[in-house]
Amino acid sequence: MSSSRNRRSRASRRRDAATSSFSLSPSDSPNARHLRVQSSLSQEIDLLFRSELADPRLEGVSLTSLALTPDGRLVRIGYTLTPEAEAAGTHAARQALDRACGYLRSRLAEHLDLKRVPQLRFVYIGVSEPPRESLPPPPDAASEGEDPEGGGR
Repeated sequence: MSSSRNRRSRASRRRDAATSSFSLSPSDSPNARHLRVQSSLSQEIDLLFRSELADPRLEGVSLTSLALTPDGRLVRIGYTLTPEAEAAGTHAARQALDRACGYLRSRLAEHLDLKRVPQLRFVYIGVSEPPRESLPPPPDAASEGEDPEGGGR
């Protein structure tokens, strides 16, 4: 009985030592392959999202971030909603994104040369700011093109 008690305490000591001495060394930082895979996933998912998904519940959804886990098995994709889509409710957009996961993964498998296509998890970030298209130009910018003396050449 005492041997099992010792084994547990050794295991917990190892676990405590491993967590207390954790530091991010240069060898733990993402390598070039990880960054390259993350970049290609980001480009492909953005392209597929804009061109091939036609679900009306995805109106007002914008993809904002993408993070690949270190083991490459999961991609967390951050998304925002326009104020109009958020007022209609986030549940419909969430359902549409969950339904699109399988289709997106199958298309990623066709387009990318990966041994294993990661799982996709969509994470709601918040409401996006409305675009500022209708703002008038600043008053100084309009007068810069005019001759200050009022005469032409």
